[in-house]
Amino acid sequence: MRNDFSLDPVLTNKDDSDPILEYKNIDTSLLAARWVLLGKIPFYQATSADLVAHSIHRLDKMREKKSKSTGQFGAQLVFPFDPYRYVWVRFRKRMLKMVDESFINLPDGAGMLYMSRALGKPLPELISMVGYAMNLIRIAHAKEYTVFLLGSRDEVLEKLYTNFRRSFAGLRIVGRHNGYLKGAAGERVLEAVRKTDPHILFVGMGYHRGMKWIEQNRAQLGDLIVVNVGGSFDTLAGTKTKAPHSVAAAGYTWLWRTINKPYRWHRLLLVAYWFFETMYFKFFKKEK
Repeated sequence: MRNDFSLDPVLTNKDDSDPILEYKNIDTSLLAARWVLLGKIPFYQATSADLVAHSIHRLDKMREKKSKSTGQFGAQLVFPFDPYRYVWVRFRKRMLKMVDESFINLPDGAGMLYMSRALGKPLPELISMVGYAMNLIRIAHAKEYTVFLLGSRDEVLEKLYTNFRRSFAGLRIVGRHNGYLKGAAGERVLEAVRKTDPHILFVGMGYHRGMKWIEQNRAQLGDLIVVNVGGSFDTLAGTKTKAPHSVAAAGYTWLWRTINKPYRWHRLLLVAYWFFETMYFKFFKKEK
């Protein structure tokens, strides 16, 4: 399977736009006032451009703090959500607490957009995790931020590394490690992250394992943005078939994967629960 993603416009920097100028003049000072709670998960009523700009501003502030050795921000966590992920987090208190304190939660599925409208707190648009991650890569390339890739298998990581270096020549990838972290490997990875001190850490262990790893280790990661990209490393490396563009754009990648992998049928039960909880919040427990 071909692994060159330069033909996909969201995965390349081969255009005439300047990513710094693109986001420089976006005012995010009032973003905190556009915070809403959908069921049990907080989101910003913001566009993809708003959240990328917010991320850039936070990275710049963290870089300034590091240069002056004054204070710490700690790990800034970014998580994507669709109905299935919403329910998975909903019943895990420690995960729910972490998500409540996260830097950004992305409405990555059509269901979250539907939920926001049903609860009278409409979000402006779906925000693709892959699109958000690739915009961070563009910014990292332009501003010389450093990146660490953690997750998946070695062969996938090597393909992903090659793709990034091909499309973003000079991108500062300071570390990469597979997602198999049993025993001493886990400590080696934490030590590598501490030593390389990246600006952005992409965690691609799969959504569940990634959430658990981040929850267990976030206090040891320092000042950086941590993005749980789930299983997207395989998609970006070209080792796994992507959902059709129309399906992905509509936010139904999760449904496409369930249909193509019937053993995941139980996820439909969780989505059904999400729907009935949405109706409950809409009609019986309205929140501010």
